Amino acid sequence: MNTETLHFKFLKVFCCVLLLQLGWSHALGAVTEANQTRQIQGVITDSQGETLPGVNVLVKGTSIGAISDIDGKFTLQVPSPKSVLIISYIGYETYEVIVGNKTSFNIVLEDQMNTLDEVVVVAYGSQKKQTVTGAVSMMKSSELVAAPVANVTNALVGKLPGVVTQQPGGRPGEDAATILIRGKSTFNDASPLIIIDGVEQESFSQLDANEIESLSVLKDASSTAVYGIRGANGVILITTKRGKEGKPKISVTANWGLQRPTQIPEFLGSYEHLVLRKKAWENDGKDPLQQDNGLLTDESLEGFRLGEDPYRYPDVNWYDEMVNKRGALQQQYNINISGGTKAVKYFISLGYLNQGGMFKYTDLQKDYNPQVYYRRFNFRSNIDLNINKYQTLSANISGRSGEMNGFKGASGSYFQGLIAKEPWRHPIYNPDGSIAAVQGSGNPLTSIAYSGYENSKTNYYDIVGTLHNDLSFITNGLSFDMSISFNNNFGSTKKYTDGIDTYYYEPNTGRYDQLGEDSPFRFSEDKKTDPMRRTNLQLKVGYGRSFGKHNINSILVYNQQKTTSGSSIPSALMGYAARVEYGFADKYLGEVSLGYNGSENFAKGHRFGFFPSGSLGYVISEEAFMEKVKKVIPYLKVRGSVGLVGNDKSKDRFLYMGEFTGQGIYAGGGTPSFGFGTTNPSTNGGIYEKRNENKLLTWETALKGNIGLEARLFSNDLLSFTVDVFKEHRKDILLQGRSTPQIIGLSSPYLNVGEVKNWGYEFELSHRHHIGKVDYYIRGNYSFARNEVINYDDPAGTPDYQKIAGFRIDQFRGYQVLGFFQNAEDIKSSPDQTTLGGPIIPGDLKYWDRNGDGSLTDADKVAIGYSRIPEIMYSITPGIIWKGLEISVQFQGAAHASVLFAGNAGYEFGGGAGGGQVSEVHKNYWTPDNPNAAYPSLHMAAKHSNKNINSFHLKSADYIRLKNVQITYSFPSKIYRKLGMTGLKAYLNGSNLYTWSKIDNFDPETVNNSGEVYPQQSVYNFGVNINF
Repeated sequence: MNTETLHFKFLKVFCCVLLLQLGWSHALGAVTEANQTRQIQGVITDSQGETLPGVNVLVKGTSIGAISDIDGKFTLQVPSPKSVLIISYIGYETYEVIVGNKTSFNIVLEDQMNTLDEVVVVAYGSQKKQTVTGAVSMMKSSELVAAPVANVTNALVGKLPGVVTQQPGGRPGEDAATILIRGKSTFNDASPLIIIDGVEQESFSQLDANEIESLSVLKDASSTAVYGIRGANGVILITTKRGKEGKPKISVTANWGLQRPTQIPEFLGSYEHLVLRKKAWENDGKDPLQQDNGLLTDESLEGFRLGEDPYRYPDVNWYDEMVNKRGALQQQYNINISGGTKAVKYFISLGYLNQGGMFKYTDLQKDYNPQVYYRRFNFRSNIDLNINKYQTLSANISGRSGEMNGFKGASGSYFQGLIAKEPWRHPIYNPDGSIAAVQGSGNPLTSIAYSGYENSKTNYYDIVGTLHNDLSFITNGLSFDMSISFNNNFGSTKKYTDGIDTYYYEPNTGRYDQLGEDSPFRFSEDKKTDPMRRTNLQLKVGYGRSFGKHNINSILVYNQQKTTSGSSIPSALMGYAARVEYGFADKYLGEVSLGYNGSENFAKGHRFGFFPSGSLGYVISEEAFMEKVKKVIPYLKVRGSVGLVGNDKSKDRFLYMGEFTGQGIYAGGGTPSFGFGTTNPSTNGGIYEKRNENKLLTWETALKGNIGLEARLFSNDLLSFTVDVFKEHRKDILLQGRSTPQIIGLSSPYLNVGEVKNWGYEFELSHRHHIGKVDYYIRGNYSFARNEVINYDDPAGTPDYQKIAGFRIDQFRGYQVLGFFQNAEDIKSSPDQTTLGGPIIPGDLKYWDRNGDGSLTDADKVAIGYSRIPEIMYSITPGIIWKGLEISVQFQGAAHASVLFAGNAGYEFGGGAGGGQVSEVHKNYWTPDNPNAAYPSLHMAAKHSNKNINSFHLKSADYIRLKNVQITYSFPSKIYRKLGMTGLKAYLNGSNLYTWSKIDNFDPETVNNSGEVYPQQSVYNFGVNINF
């Protein structure tokens, strides 16, 4: 037998043995698995801890399954520990888990943010997300309350592409973010239109986030054209929560937080301060020993250096002494109940907020409370009543009452005073315990504790009633809604005054000189704020019908609104809107919107405007040729829109009219009169024309275009993204003419002369997957918007580089710095800068002589840096979920923005003789041995060339911020059910935790050139949410 035959026989025997082995193993495994079949049970809840009934639970690869009951419970027989459960529910992410050795499961389903059937709230209605053809971004309630904030506008920061937010201050009650949509395209008010439950409102900043069901941002013309002249700056639509049929559900949320300033300015102590002050006097060509009353002698400086006598040589860190850096408490509570029957559904919410202030010395007097705080009560009751088969009545009743307290200047000017207060000026207290002061420089303590305070109360009440009529008895899909609303707000400010004795202490003689005088604490004024009343009537006819693969939805709306503020003439708006949507097989989509609105700002014949828009969408993934790649690209849509929207906002009313003003006796006092028969009528008084009329004035318009792409890749929406590119051409912007010759003697009338182009792009990306039993996600967005002024009615003869046209809106203008003067020869051979203030010495800033005339003047100012509003906003949020534990981190940033560091925030000694502090950067000033210094030569002169607006003092306001860190734990049902709950969640949260920027001492988002701002706050929060 040859070797080849032997090998062949061996191979046959091996194969037979292998087949027998595989067959035996399979049979043994089947018997083993059969023996391992067992019962498991579990509870399924959503991310808010509420149980989910009707959830499908299926053993993968089999027909074995179950459905959760009304309490979210399920029981199931599984064949093996290797079995995989697939948990699926409409509107939630599908969840898979290996059974293993567990017999009990607590499963939390996350909202499926990318569900194609998700409903998006749009103007005057809602649409399926798949069929939306405009640029719309939306936040759900769960996202708004995820990171608790005192002011709901701050919940938007970094969350939505195309939304530019800036928080200008952190004072309790005044910490709302300013919001722009896709940057700024007008010189007038660029804030978006706010619509709450279909009614225009001034703001949504003081709403309780627990009341909100969804928030939609409408960005392109297709989305906003139906609002006509009010929609040019974008629209924010807020829908509040409503009850659903079922047993009552109670949700209780409590938050306890600690607020601390994100940035505390650090300044030099007295000794270092005075050493720099001495150098500054020398640079000004003055003898330091002859300045500041002998403060800069060697003996005096040595005393400050040793710091042994705090009364003769004080060294007070005023910021640290007056501000409690340990923080202030913040509390927030909400309880709401919802439910209903087929006849009546309800949602009722009560909320309370208490934000404390961060100042010391607020408890020195009994029955006297100058501490800064803000308290707010919120109430909402949304009721839906089914009158009969065809009619439903909805009533929304809501209100809020706010109380803001604090001493005068607490919003900002007090902080400017702290920055301006030198550490050596005087101590806080004198040796005898009296309050210290010097002539012309008060003690910051008295501003807090002994100067009185103000207490303001505001009340807002809103009522919205809507009668919905189902007219399907006429034809299927027809409806008619009538909505009437009434909004009212009013308030008052009570002012209290006080005073205290202050003394100047002369350490050499021990003499006390009284400066301030005690006055009794008393009530001084109760000033009523102008009440605002607004009524709105809205009529809407709707028609929606499907014919096979054809879907049609349309609306026709009439709207009129009247607003009365104080004793002013009531303002009115009225208009019509229409929209028609068409879709074929949810694949080919089209929409046409029309707005026809009027405004009081224009004369008859120009009062009404017509604003059309159109959009198309194409769901490519629904095509047959995409079936082969359906597992890779389950969803792909392109869309585009173009349309015309308008704006009538300006600082004045009745813009087309001329303006007359009265001049009383003695230039403004007394009773206005014409003064006929006098030799000096201008002094006696009269009425004169201030501004010409322009009855041809009309609305400013914006032609907007948008192209978008939406995609979801791989199964379970593993990766999804949205990209939008937009362009806007704003024309006929409402301005008072700048080219009108002054010889006319009147202010220019309002004209349609401004023109701006704005363009940009934005994208949103999300990825979600799991590694073993740990789910993870990453969400991010990026927005860019840049404008360019085309026309600003620049006067004839203005050089191109000094025109507003050709640059960005609100871009800074000043002198371009070329570097430091290095020596006297350098100064001599350069253009003359003494015109801007001298003396000019080596180390001073060297400016560009833009017009080349050899002398620096205003004619040499050019555009520098960016504007205060960032062109770029971005955010990235990674997170993990394991069992009931979720950890997320949000990084948020801004770029292409500038901030001017002048005055007390930037210049040495505050920019003027006799006031202001210095910081570490000022120590690194120019000398011949330090030619690459961080700061120019020091000067005491208030008017000096260095202390002009220039590119050196204009700093980058770019930043990256650790915006939010949150740890959330949803307790297992076996714990909370014993307590009679349906859900229990606890969370730790920190916001505004750390900021990376090129700015020292101040927060780049809130700082201004004077430092006159209440610092933005970091908040460390613990909260619980309980559901019954």
